[in-house]
Amino acid sequence: MGKLKIVLGIVLVLVVAVVGIGIISNPSEDTPDTPNDQETEPPTNPDPEPEELEPEPTITRYDKIPEDATKMTPESDNNPTVLHSYLWEDPVILEGGINTAGAEDSPFISPDGSKFYFFFTPDASIPAEQQLTDGLTGIWVSEWVDDGWAEGTRVKLSNNGLSLDGCAYVSPEEIWFCSARLGNFKGIDFWIGTLSEDGVVDIRNAGKELNKEVVVGELHITPDGNTIYYHSDVAEGFGGMDVWAVEREGDGWGEPYNIEAVNSPDHEGYPYISPDGSEMWINKWYMGSPGTFRSKLVEGEWTTPELILSSFAGEPNLDAEGNIYFVHHYIEDGKIIEADIFVAYKKPVVTPIDTIDEPSRGYLMGVLPIPYDGQDFAEAYEMASENCELIPVWGKPSPYWEKVADLEGFWGETFIDDLTRGNDMAPLLHFSFMGEGLTLASPPGTGYSLSNQEWRLQYKRAVIESVEAAKPAYLSVGNEVNRWYEKYGYDGDNGFRHWVSLYEEIYDEVKALSPETKVFCTFSREMVSENREADMSVLDYFDPDKLDVLVFTSYPHSLPGVNRPSDIPEDYYSGVADLMQGKPVGFSEITWPSMTEFGGEQAQVDFITRLDGDLTSGFDMEFIMWPWLSDLTDTDTVGLIQRDGTPKQGYTAWIELAGN
Repeated sequence: MGKLKIVLGIVLVLVVAVVGIGIISNPSEDTPDTPNDQETEPPTNPDPEPEELEPEPTITRYDKIPEDATKMTPESDNNPTVLHSYLWEDPVILEGGINTAGAEDSPFISPDGSKFYFFFTPDASIPAEQQLTDGLTGIWVSEWVDDGWAEGTRVKLSNNGLSLDGCAYVSPEEIWFCSARLGNFKGIDFWIGTLSEDGVVDIRNAGKELNKEVVVGELHITPDGNTIYYHSDVAEGFGGMDVWAVEREGDGWGEPYNIEAVNSPDHEGYPYISPDGSEMWINKWYMGSPGTFRSKLVEGEWTTPELILSSFAGEPNLDAEGNIYFVHHYIEDGKIIEADIFVAYKKPVVTPIDTIDEPSRGYLMGVLPIPYDGQDFAEAYEMASENCELIPVWGKPSPYWEKVADLEGFWGETFIDDLTRGNDMAPLLHFSFMGEGLTLASPPGTGYSLSNQEWRLQYKRAVIESVEAAKPAYLSVGNEVNRWYEKYGYDGDNGFRHWVSLYEEIYDEVKALSPETKVFCTFSREMVSENREADMSVLDYFDPDKLDVLVFTSYPHSLPGVNRPSDIPEDYYSGVADLMQGKPVGFSEITWPSMTEFGGEQAQVDFITRLDGDLTSGFDMEFIMWPWLSDLTDTDTVGLIQRDGTPKQGYTAWIELAGN
């Protein structure tokens, strides 16, 4: 089994080096069954007075990098790495004395974070037997000095003969590495060295059991030293290369077992296990090149791997802070130009800015402070703050791809920092993936579908980065999402199942980034344009554990036969709340107009009164939000204040509901 760079295709095949060692050292034809690490006999007629020679100049690894080697940069990269999880920053080249115009590979950071091990060869295009004798190809290490990685130095791993070494695993006490050298049980074996102040000492073969019977490939060992995770292409797997594990039994090792949950007929390999054993990071093939995936250990079982990085992102290794180090290969015309070590830095955890104390009424209230004629926004927001704790935030309103810029710019400073938080209210951050005519909101000229991976990444990035920018206590990832379901159904390129999967991806990432943010998507209780109730069976498609609040918009006067608040059945809301029993319920928009046809201002009062009565009894209320404070126009009567600034009777009822 080739141990170096099978999955990335770089031609550093150590098996070839075994031939080179044989040619140079002229060993017997048979590979010994026990390690052969003996020094050769000294010559029979040594020169008693050898001629004193000038010491050879020190050769650095830069000296043997071909003069015409191209040092690639991200700007010239035809296949840049793609980030699929925005819990990390965009990947960048690892700074310091590690990357060159040669090929760097197989990153491994020491458990204490002080040393960075990597494979280096100055010219990946030459045969392995030439790499064997160049004096530079092998495992290198860089030390963290002050604020960066120092220039790397080669790790000396052999005192008596040629070897070609790679794929390092390092514990606090030992270094394990694969090697083509004399004394192997097969072409390439794993060897072990003890780390000391004098370098690597007591270098020995890892043993016949692991190397010839188990046949371990690139590996990672749990901190207790009792389990080895490794890859192998043995016939008993799912096909290609699989991830396996073997556990220590006494002085030896038990029966290897396949980690079935992470494997497939394609290649899986290069496992990394987090120090607490809760995560496994591997390479899997994705769209024609290696991708970095993460699996989690949940109740003793590994989960289906989640894609984190794609497009030539190989051999993941993490440090204690969760930063991901990996190999990226630059490709031109189907050929590898060079390889560098990249890093994706983990983002810090976000804490919501807002501290919201629950009022004595037991739930929060909110409204969009639309000013009446002659009133400015500052006055409208101050007025809303007298009886509200929440403000809906849509942006200007903005499409999702402009939301972050709004939040980080003048608009966010004005409407969130000054007007909302400055008046002791909190933003409820809204997103919507739906555009005009129930089409998919997309940047001009793109024409995406809901299943398109590029669109999904754009939308997820916008949500995650908006959480970083606004740090909200409440987040609605999609508004009235069941309208999409009722138009497009469950399957197909625009099928609702694609939204459910994307929502749950986003939920997991937001909760990992900002655990205290309450995350949900919003459902419409009515299909207003069709004057009917919505099909609430759509809730069955969602994992209740991934909806922190069950949130609705509701315009019940749109239903036939509902002309007064008294026409609304008592179980109109509790009936759907029962579909997710025990879940807190919120209304991001709920209203009754004050127009004469629907009972005028008194009907608006009656509806508000029922909101704190029979309509919401039987479930835990999280928040109630009226759509807007003042009427939008003279003919729009949903607001609580008329356009000329005259408060309606409903405004008085709203104040009473607030308890003021």
